[in-house]
Amino acid sequence: MLYKFLENGKTNTIWRDFDRLNEALTRSFLEQDPVRPNSYPPLNVYTKEDDAFVYAFLPGMTIEDIDLSAKDNVLVIRGTKKEEALAENTEVYLREIFNGDFSRSVEFPFRIDADKVTASYKNGVLGILVPRAEEDKPKKIAIKIANQ
Repeated sequence: MLYKFLENGKTNTIWRDFDRLNEALTRSFLEQDPVRPNSYPPLNVYTKEDDAFVYAFLPGMTIEDIDLSAKDNVLVIRGTKKEEALAENTEVYLREIFNGDFSRSVEFPFRIDADKVTASYKNGVLGILVPRAEEDKPKKIAIKIANQ
């Protein structure tokens, strides 16, 4: 059957249709932002008994573009990643780097002491120390020897 298909000269039309479909699908994927705003910036989060460390990867941004807040047990990183300016007559061939507004929340298993949160930014990495609220820290209870 396939051999007859090829003999009848219809192959060109079928392969042209497949090429058009492939081209349309490729174009539709390239036009989408592959990184969703709810997964940007990428984070590494480490916790210890009394605090946590958050590393947010924000290359190409300035601290003026980033907003950091904390309340209860949630740390929020917000900002705007500006799109790079393109030279005249330049078309985007492939876009994998996220641009635009973003907001990322990290919920911790403890209450945060928002007044003691500290952050520093160097080489595109935002490092955040998130201390556990004093009232949320486990209290050591002394055990007395009972009289027998």
